[in-house]
Amino acid sequence: MTAHTNCPLCQSDGGLVLFRNAFLRVIDAQEADYPAFTRVILNRHVQEMSDLNQAERGGLMSAVYLVEALQRRHFQPDKINLAQLGNMVPHVHWHIIARFTDDKHFPNPIWGAPREAANAPDGEHEAARRNAHIRQRVPAYHEDITQSFTALLAETTDPVPEQTRFEQTLHRIING
Repeated sequence: MTAHTNCPLCQSDGGLVLFRNAFLRVIDAQEADYPAFTRVILNRHVQEMSDLNQAERGGLMSAVYLVEALQRRHFQPDKINLAQLGNMVPHVHWHIIARFTDDKHFPNPIWGAPREAANAPDGEHEAARRNAHIRQRVPAYHEDITQSFTALLAETTDPVPEQTRFEQTLHRIING
C-alpha cells in the first residue's frame, strides 16, 4: 500500500476489517446509529475514481455492489445509500449505508443534522427496536461478507472478479 502520512485511510484500516486483499479492504465503519454501515476502501492512496484504470474501477464497483446485495439480504432496508465523497478524506473509498425511513436522518444524508423529533415518525421505540434487531444480524452479515469476498477474490491478484462468477454470486444473494 502506498501510504501518505496525512491520510487516515493510509495510516489505519478505517474500521473493523471484514475482508482484505492486495487491492481493497471491506470494513465495518462502526457507526453507532448505523450498525450496517460498511466501507469499501482502495488500499493504495488514490484521490479520484478517474485515477484508476478500467479494470480497477470495475473491481472496486463490483465490491460495492456485492456489499449492497449483502445488506439487502441481511437487513431488508428501505433504501441503500452509496456515497463516494472524499471531501474530508481524499482517498478513494465508498460508503454503503442501509437506510430505514425511521432512522434519525432519513430522508437526508447521515452526515447532516438529524431531523427534528417533531418530524420523526411516531415510534422512536420502533427505531430502537429495529436497530437492536439489526445489531443481532450484524455478525452473520460480517461472516457473509468475509466468505463471499474470499470466494471471489482471495485467490487472485486481479482486482476484478471473474464476471460470470460475480454475476452468479449477486444473483444467489439477491434471489436466495
